[in-house]
Amino acid sequence: MAEEMDVRDFPEDADPHLIHEIARLHPDCLTLADAGIARMEMAPASGLAALGLPLPRGKRDLLVPAERRDAVVREIQGHLDRARRRNELLAASRRVLDPAGHVSLHPGDGRDRVRLAMTDALPWTGMAEPIRFAVSRQIDVDEFAGLHDAGPDHAGLRDRLVADGVLAERLHADAARLAERLWRYAEEAGAADDGWTFGSLCDRLGRGSRNHQDADEILRRWDREFDAWRRDRAEARGRAFIDRHFDFSRYELLFPVARGMGRRLVLVIGPTNSGKTHRALEALRGASSGVYLAPLRLLALEVMDRLNRDGTPTTLLTGEEEIRTPDARHMASTIEMMDPERPVDVAVIDEIQMLADADRGWAWTAALMGVPADTVYLLGAPEARQLVERVAAHLGEPLEIVELERKAPLSMIPRRLEWTDVEAGDALIAFSRRDVHLIRDAVHAQGLTAAVLYGALAPDVRRLEAERFLSGLADVVVATDAIGMGLNLPVRRVLFTALEKFDGTAVRPLAPAEIRQIAGRAGRFGQFEAGEFGVVTRNTPQALKTLMERPDARLGPQASLAIRPTRSMLARLAEYSGTTAMTLLIDWFSAARTAGSLYRIGDLGALRRLALLLDERSLAFPDKLSLLFVPADLEKEAEMRLFRAILQAVETVEPMPIGHVVPSRIDGLGDQALEDLSRACDLYYWAARRFRTLFPDRDGVRERRALIGSRLGDLLASRARREREPKQSAGSAGKGGKPGPGFRGAPRKRFGPRRR
Repeated sequence: MAEEMDVRDFPEDADPHLIHEIARLHPDCLTLADAGIARMEMAPASGLAALGLPLPRGKRDLLVPAERRDAVVREIQGHLDRARRRNELLAASRRVLDPAGHVSLHPGDGRDRVRLAMTDALPWTGMAEPIRFAVSRQIDVDEFAGLHDAGPDHAGLRDRLVADGVLAERLHADAARLAERLWRYAEEAGAADDGWTFGSLCDRLGRGSRNHQDADEILRRWDREFDAWRRDRAEARGRAFIDRHFDFSRYELLFPVARGMGRRLVLVIGPTNSGKTHRALEALRGASSGVYLAPLRLLALEVMDRLNRDGTPTTLLTGEEEIRTPDARHMASTIEMMDPERPVDVAVIDEIQMLADADRGWAWTAALMGVPADTVYLLGAPEARQLVERVAAHLGEPLEIVELERKAPLSMIPRRLEWTDVEAGDALIAFSRRDVHLIRDAVHAQGLTAAVLYGALAPDVRRLEAERFLSGLADVVVATDAIGMGLNLPVRRVLFTALEKFDGTAVRPLAPAEIRQIAGRAGRFGQFEAGEFGVVTRNTPQALKTLMERPDARLGPQASLAIRPTRSMLARLAEYSGTTAMTLLIDWFSAARTAGSLYRIGDLGALRRLALLLDERSLAFPDKLSLLFVPADLEKEAEMRLFRAILQAVETVEPMPIGHVVPSRIDGLGDQALEDLSRACDLYYWAARRFRTLFPDRDGVRERRALIGSRLGDLLASRARREREPKQSAGSAGKGGKPGPGFRGAPRKRFGPRRR
């Protein structure tokens, strides 16, 4: 039988706390609570016995199975012996190892284990000090049995620690990994003469890995520092490249074709209905080649039709469509489509006061600086004169100013009108699709029919609605402020239903130029002797007059011109910087220097939001460039959804037929759904022009767009016919077809966007 263990067999100096710590880790040791008994006297009845070893006061309730007590005590004694030998081993190592040496021994994870560590230093050119790194491993004390007792100088222990083969091999491997990473960094850094040298990277690497000796952690920190250094270098070089090669403070020099033509500028100013467009189109007809740059797709289409009718072959080009005319040497396009590389004899830039527009002003700046024409006609409101004069002086180009007078007098109605005052021939102006339809319903309640014109309608539908008004099928026209951009309608009076609009960011009062532009649509030479404008159901004539006469600093002589980068600029910057992150490129252009110049960087927020979407996808950089300038309003859910579908098709290289976007049957759809589908056709056609194989139904989309336009036009016309007779309009009409009490025009949103 095994000899029975006794507490007297334990050393007198045994640490009770250490014994308790080791015992509590033994699987056979239990406390009273673990055993489910209340007192030690109850242990034998459960087959348990007291451990019987010296334990700290208050912790003497450890129990073990009675038949296992001796084995457990021997095991605990073995652990105590190994802990004692570990402590002796650590003490011996401190005597035999150089404190400043590269080998050291430390307590391990357990009482019977030690941790052997080796350090080394890797000197590297460019680093302020050698790279210190270390390796270590856990070793059981039994591996060192007898070594710390061999001789008074413990030479065997010292040799064993210093010559550990496992750690020496790992130390060599880690040194090779660190060196390989530094070689790669040096190669990617290259030879630089702008301060972004490998030495500047080494400064960051040293700071980033300071106080860390594990090679894996050092490499992780180095990679983070290298990525940050590379981003900072790309940003600094990108911005320097922009300022050096693009120099937005001399933005006009980015259009070498226009700068080399010796252009002549002709500013034709005057109020609406003064014949500005007629004069410019006469110049286009007399030129062998020309381009008309319009603010609206519908206006470009109208000019193309007029020139073609007059025998001047003209092609249409907008972001959403292209209509080629055989043998055409003239083009009508939206201003964003201006081609700075195609010289012509005459160019016409319409609505030049749009230079002050917060969202699209950059397009008028680019056209004014870069349209390559011998003669450039600038059509606009008189308040743009000072700014254009300043631009002409800056460019050193001759400027001729033609001032035209309005052909029919215009006056303000001195009182506020009510719905009962609305008459045939009036135009009622609202500033949202929702308000247009509400006002149309209020007009119908008076027994009048109405045509509607707003931006969400396709050009064909807007033309049909305009024709209904021109032919007399509609008594009045309810339109957004797009009516001010040159749409020629015989309007007797212009009535504002609101004097504020939401501009995409906030609700703001109408600008003086906007009011004059819209109000000027009243009266038509040869049809109405005079035009009138005023307010209906809301606001006052005085408020309208105050806004009209308010100074407009946006067009003052010291106003700056908004600019933004083009596709080619982004491509050049990406090639130079080596980055395809579109967001970074946009950010660098946002910070371009323009201080003290005629220019300022316009709001690139919308471009940046698009860039974020593109950077989330696995797209080739040329595809990103094509998609960045999509003519979509991503604030609208339907357009965002379609744009994501376009992204998916380009990313996966999977063709998307038109049937995935627009159904072949549209029976029963309402006007909102039809408008969304019409817009979807526009975006599909835009994508088909850039990715022909991925969006193969370029011809089919035209047919569906025409079908949708016809259906929407019929729907709007039939609604007007149904409501021809006076009747109660839901939510707005009272008895006898009159608006109900308290209805003051299109309602304000109770919880709307912020105002400014």
